[in-house]
Amino acid sequence: MRLWLTWARSYFSVPRWWLELAVIYSIYRVYSYIRNLGGKDVEPAFRHGTAVLDLEKKLHIDIEMSLNRFGEHFTIVRDIASLHYHTLHWWMTIGTAVWLFVTNKAGYRRGSFVLILTTLMALAGFYLMPTAPPRMYDGFVDTLAQTSSWGWWSPSGSPGPDSLSNQFAAMPSLHCGWAIWCGLMIVLYAKRIWVRVLGVLYPVSTILVVMITANHYILDAVAIMVVIGIAVTVVYAPWSAVYAQVFVRRDVRAVRAESAEDGLLPESLPRLAPALVPDESDR
Repeated sequence: MRLWLTWARSYFSVPRWWLELAVIYSIYRVYSYIRNLGGKDVEPAFRHGTAVLDLEKKLHIDIEMSLNRFGEHFTIVRDIASLHYHTLHWWMTIGTAVWLFVTNKAGYRRGSFVLILTTLMALAGFYLMPTAPPRMYDGFVDTLAQTSSWGWWSPSGSPGPDSLSNQFAAMPSLHCGWAIWCGLMIVLYAKRIWVRVLGVLYPVSTILVVMITANHYILDAVAIMVVIGIAVTVVYAPWSAVYAQVFVRRDVRAVRAESAEDGLLPESLPRLAPALVPDESDR
């Protein structure tokens, strides 16, 4: 069993196109199912949306209305924001994942785990806290509904089909989450400075766009930043080193205590300690 597990871990640690497609399909099915579970109760969604707006007003960070009116006043800003919102959400995420898969297998493996964890935690947020977006409240303008006459997206402005979309999936903002993931991967693994700069600008522009189009609150973006921070910590933390520091040192102290009781010479301990450290193949 141990040999089999070692082989499986070694085999699946290397990205393989067929395995990645299977994982993406599975995540998409889970995404489509869970995302819509919280989209049927209207009253809790509007109650949560109102609570978010009230909290932002108390914190003096309620900038959604100002940005939405700015986009409504300058139609060029509205149109660019609509195009940005509807097209880049999927294509930038897919493009970044493919770029990592081709150019940096190790970076892709870690980055894909961050994306998966972020998406799953966001789905839990959609289920536990369905939230009506700003565009559903009086005073806000649904800019994507205004530009839906272009003919290639629905009046809801959803980046995906309405049959797979939950209009109350505002908290946290997975739209911002995927954009932040793209920017993070580009900053971490791109070699050219100007590409890294674009990687920083993309999530910043996305956060502005989701508020110009009145699809998310600023706190939605803050919430997904916390989610991504947790995912990055889980994936990138040197857990093997932590394990060695916590458990191996504890074992060494136990051996020292036992050796003192048994009368072993202190100089023999350094020869015993390496035996407590797991081989590299076991890590």
